[in-house]
Amino acid sequence: MCSEVLFVMITVKSFKKIFLKTVGSFGKDRLQKGGKTMRIILVDDDKKELETLRICLQDLIGTSLEITEYCSGEEFLAAWEKSKAGSDAKGRNTGEAGTCDLIILDIYMKELTGIDAARKIREKDENVRLVFGTTSNDFAAESYEVHACDYLRKPFTRESVGKMLDRLNLEEMDRVRTICLPDGQMIVLRDIIYIDVDSHRLTIHSKKAGDYVTRLSFGEMERRLEGYSYFYSPSRGVVVNFYEVSDQKEDVFVMSDGTWLPISRRKAKETLNAYSEFCFQLLRKGGR
Repeated sequence: MCSEVLFVMITVKSFKKIFLKTVGSFGKDRLQKGGKTMRIILVDDDKKELETLRICLQDLIGTSLEITEYCSGEEFLAAWEKSKAGSDAKGRNTGEAGTCDLIILDIYMKELTGIDAARKIREKDENVRLVFGTTSNDFAAESYEVHACDYLRKPFTRESVGKMLDRLNLEEMDRVRTICLPDGQMIVLRDIIYIDVDSHRLTIHSKKAGDYVTRLSFGEMERRLEGYSYFYSPSRGVVVNFYEVSDQKEDVFVMSDGTWLPISRRKAKETLNAYSEFCFQLLRKGGR
């Protein structure tokens, strides 16, 4: 029993140093299995093209994908606004529609065009990636104005969608993913070092934004982070970002800012297993 525990301890503490020297990259998956859920919004008034695009994305990305579809720019924008309150125009939980990874917009919609919808998006979110579905390049200048990152020519095909995903660099997208707080504040997930609760005050400790107090409950924050395997709660009232763990010493995580966070005895084995799995998946991607 002691040797098993010692092996886990050595593995977790030395994983990055030892194995990075001996194991190369196994190649980059489009999306890490068991890792983050990629959130994509599709907006197109052509139901046939919408279905084709959804099938292509599901086939190429796999199960770590959450797709929300809208059949008009108006429907989407209504959901975009209501997402700040946690639900869209149809009462669905949007997974924070305003904090998705990618929005693919048809340019030629009947009422509100994709360009008009994109301008509204940029008023509230400067980071989310926008791709326009189109049959021509007539709106090239306007797409530059709203910082669209790609075009997807119709009719959609598996090959064209796959090439678009490769150009977008999904690993880089993961680095700029954000979460929207109740007051509209956008926090980059990978910038978070850890989250804790003290006297019913939830504080997000981040690298760039510093400490940020939010009125979200700890349970609600955990729910919002469910799709991201690099966030983990090693003890009550604490969530750590595994990317920001500098060291693991028996019953504590040492974070990148020097903070020591406890690992509860009850969750010790489960926590160390989760961290070990995270380190292994990190190696598969060739490091950070």
